[in-house]
Amino acid sequence: MRRRIAAILLASLALAGCSGEAPPKPDANPTARPSATGSAGALALGTRVETVGAGGLGRLELTPTSIAYLEAGSTSEKPQAEGFVFVTVKVVATAPVGTAQTSPISNGGWSWVAPDGEAIKQGNGSAFNVVAESFNASFISPGTFDWAGVVFDVKVTQAGGMLLYTDGAGQAYRWAMPKTDSGPQVAQIKQELAP
Repeated sequence: MRRRIAAILLASLALAGCSGEAPPKPDANPTARPSATGSAGALALGTRVETVGAGGLGRLELTPTSIAYLEAGSTSEKPQAEGFVFVTVKVVATAPVGTAQTSPISNGGWSWVAPDGEAIKQGNGSAFNVVAESFNASFISPGTFDWAGVVFDVKVTQAGGMLLYTDGAGQAYRWAMPKTDSGPQVAQIKQELAP
């Protein structure tokens, strides 16, 4: 009789998910989840996310690390608006297959969302011609990383917006961007883009 009661108790515990084993430990450095629309839930500069690569192939870990506001005359390129926003992004290929970031031509990639909600695609206006050699990643080989630069041609009133990335699976990620230069690569960006 005791064996039968013990067997019933064990079966009940198993059904309830109580195996007696210690619960798994949480990841010490979890990957951020996609944020909701609007500024609520937007990620901070320096927060990494794991995304699907271009065309739904591979996995990329993306971390925006620095932002520099470049006034007219601070680069050899003349903005069509009032200046440029340059954001550096660490791009890591985390799957056994190399891949690239999605692009605006495939309805994905990077956008700048101004404080009034206007969406500005990467490389708009004259931003397409603003290229820093150290931040020019394209295809990322498996197990490696590179640095990308994301550039927008903006008005002064559009500073302090949100950086939006839509990956190869159509999932969107948002980061709240500071209104002033921030991050460890600001000096390098400005040096490389100086006229």
